[in-house]
Amino acid sequence: MEELVNQLVAKVGIDKATAEKVVAFLKEHATEVPQWLGQNDIAKGVMDKLPGGLGGMFGGKKD
Repeated sequence: MEELVNQLVAKVGIDKATAEKVVAFLKEHATEVPQWLGQNDIAKGVMDKLPGGLGGMFGGKKD
């Protein structure tokens, strides 16, 4: 999760405390994220590239 926090800080430009809140929110709502993103190729591509195994968590992959 630390890598995701670091990427949010570096690429989005938010502070570390805010990035940690975003990650906590995503963890709490992991099963809902695919629905929010839609079940299309773009959403699947984004979820597959998430660091720290989050892609599988969000997308329900069982690799």
